[in-house]
Amino acid sequence: MRKTYVLTGGPGVGKSSIILALEQKGYTVVREAAEDWIKLQQAKGIKQPWLEPDFQDQILKLQKAREYKIRNSKNKVFIDRGTLDGLAYYQINGKEPSKMMKTEILKLEKDKRYEKAFIIESLGSCETNDVRRENLDEALKLEKLQEQNYKNLGYEVIRVPSGTVEERVGFLEREIRLKN
Repeated sequence: MRKTYVLTGGPGVGKSSIILALEQKGYTVVREAAEDWIKLQQAKGIKQPWLEPDFQDQILKLQKAREYKIRNSKNKVFIDRGTLDGLAYYQINGKEPSKMMKTEILKLEKDKRYEKAFIIESLGSCETNDVRRENLDEALKLEKLQEQNYKNLGYEVIRVPSGTVEERVGFLEREIRLKN
C-alpha cells in the first residue's frame, strides 16, 4: 500500500523546492495546484483570480484531480499542499467554507488518505509577487491554521525545521523511515 505525505505550511517556505528535490530522488510527487491555477487565470487576463467567488473550489478541484492521478502509485508520494490546505484560506479571510470544502473535510476525516502532514516551517521571510500575495505575518498565521486543521482531523503533524533544501529532504526521509 502506498504511503502519502502532505507538505504544508505558509506560502514561501520552500515546499515547491522540497517537492522538486524529492522528485529528483525518485519519489512520486503532486505539485501545488493554487500557483498553477493563478498563473492560468492571469494568462487569461484575470489579474487577481483569488478574488473570484469560486477560487478555493477551483483550487480544490484541481488538487483532487492531481491526487487522483497518483492513486495507483506504488511509490511513496509527497503532496505540495493537500486538499485540506484551502480551509486555512477560508479561515484567515473570515469566510465560511464552501459546500465542496465541507464535503472534502468529511472525506478526509473518514478516509485518512494522508499518512501524516509535515509542516514546513518558515524561513523567516516571505516575498510577494504576482502569484504569492501574503506577507510574512499572514504566512505564519496560515501555517498555524493548517497545522491545527490537520490535527483536528486526527492527522499526525510533524514540523520540519528551517534549513537548506537538502537538510529538509533528509529530515523528511528520516521521518518516513523511522515511523513507517
